[in-house]
Amino acid sequence: MPDTPQSPAPALPPKKRCLVYVDGFNLYYGVLEANPAWKWLNLQSLFEALRPDEEIVAVKYFTALVEPDRHLSPKRDRQRAYFKALATLPKLQRIDGKYQLREVTCRAAACPRQLHYLSSEEKKTDVNIAVHMIDDALHSRSDSVLIVSGDSDLEPAVDWVRKNHPTIKVTVYIPTLPTQANQRRNDFYLRIGVTCRPLPLADIPRHQFPAVILRPNGTIIQRPADWK
Repeated sequence: MPDTPQSPAPALPPKKRCLVYVDGFNLYYGVLEANPAWKWLNLQSLFEALRPDEEIVAVKYFTALVEPDRHLSPKRDRQRAYFKALATLPKLQRIDGKYQLREVTCRAAACPRQLHYLSSEEKKTDVNIAVHMIDDALHSRSDSVLIVSGDSDLEPAVDWVRKNHPTIKVTVYIPTLPTQANQRRNDFYLRIGVTCRPLPLADIPRHQFPAVILRPNGTIIQRPADWK
C-alpha cells in the first residue's frame, strides 16, 4: 500500500518580542562592583536565558565612558575592553551618556570650612532610557519590556507606557545584592501594577564572555586581569 501522506506539524506561534533596557551604572554599582568575577558579563545570553519564552529583540545598554579626561585611567581601559566585548553581540545596542565632574562642598563636621572638591557623576542615562522606552512603545517594537534599574527617575516613563500602551508587559528588575534587597523600594511599581523584583543573580556566573574573544578581523579582546 502506498504511504499515507502525513499532515505537517502545526506551526508554533511566534514568540512575543522583548526589549531589554539596562542601566549600566545601576547594574555595576548594585551588583557587579562587589563581584569582580561577574564583570565580564554577556548581557545578551543572560537575558535570553532569563526570558526563554520570548524573543529578545535588542538589549539596550545605557552607560558612559568613565574618567574621559584623564591621561591614564586603568578603570577606563577595563571599561573600553568590555565595550569591545559587548560590540561582538548582534543584539546589543550601546547608548552613551556622559561622565562629568562637578564641584561638591564637603558638609561633614570634620571638613575644613568651605572645602570644595570635584566628584564624578554619570549624566543622561535615565533620560535616554525614558526616551527610548517611549519611542519603542509608540512604534510597537516589542510586546514586553524588561528594565534593569533601581532608579526612581524612570517611574514616570514606566507609568506612561503602562497607561498608554497597556498591552505591553513591563517588568522591572532592580540590580541589588540579596543583603541589600530589602532596602530597595518597589512600592510605586506595585501600586501601578508593574512587576518589580530583584534581578536574578544565579545565572550571572554562567553568562560570562570567554577570557579571550577572537574577532572576525583576527584581533583579540582579553578579559581584564582584575576581573578574573
